[in-house]
Amino acid sequence: MTLVWQQVNKTTTLDRGRWSGTQNYVVYDDANASILIIDLINAAAAAGVQVFGAGTETTLGTYLRFVGQSFSPIEASNKQWNAEFQFESIVGDGATITAQDTKTETEVGFTSIEVDIHSELRDVYRRGATLPSSNALKSNPNIVDIGGTPYYTGRDPVTAVGHLVRISVRNVVNGRPNYSGIAAAVGTRNSGVFTFGSSGTASQNIVCAIGTLLFVGASSSRIGPNQYEVNFEFAYDDKLFHLQQVALTDVDGVKIALKLGASTTPSVSNPWYAEFVYYKQPFPDTDSFGALNLVTT
Repeated sequence: MTLVWQQVNKTTTLDRGRWSGTQNYVVYDDANASILIIDLINAAAAAGVQVFGAGTETTLGTYLRFVGQSFSPIEASNKQWNAEFQFESIVGDGATITAQDTKTETEVGFTSIEVDIHSELRDVYRRGATLPSSNALKSNPNIVDIGGTPYYTGRDPVTAVGHLVRISVRNVVNGRPNYSGIAAAVGTRNSGVFTFGSSGTASQNIVCAIGTLLFVGASSSRIGPNQYEVNFEFAYDDKLFHLQQVALTDVDGVKIALKLGASTTPSVSNPWYAEFVYYKQPFPDTDSFGALNLVTT
């Protein structure tokens, strides 16, 4: 069977800054055979009719993407059909964009990256402390004094403002997510450099060094037949790698303190401070995040 696609109409509309379009065909078989809908579906892509203008609109055709099609018989013998193809504007007309950026929220392949950059309150004993020197030590720090300047008086830490980036990624996928893989990765940090975004402009991407990105968890829901929306949550700490300061204690759990000055009585001019402060990593395990099947571009 060889189908003939005869274009009879082509329209475009600009509405609130976005283009849309349709193109219509009369379709028949060159041997005058009856046509099934599946024949039309299978032949449409190869015929080039799912591209706006079918090759004649070399500029506008790059601004519009194929989003739908409909077929209806002209007469009862099913030898002639009306075919309509619908198109809508891609994001950023005329710009080079990723395929995911053209997807609507319910389409498979849709990706949304949401970023919340804010300060976070943390308990701190020392300011200007020395971080562990290697990725291995950031996962399992030695119990050594971290140095720095005392940032509190008495035995209790002072709450300071830290830096944290919350990153949410929303994917729409075919089939159920890898629940066991997601569960295994919760609470781990990235074992390799991990990048959010694929822009040619470096400032529009988030590049996470090893150990800075913590996978907090994920949620999913079914949004259509065999289609799921998965929301991934991350915490990005590029300053402290999620390390926490801990003060050495005695056998009774009391933080060991020393006076800062010569006086034996603590005062404003002679505060006491923790004698020994070290780092602990509450999230020592790392993961490549490969089992998440995550799209971050």
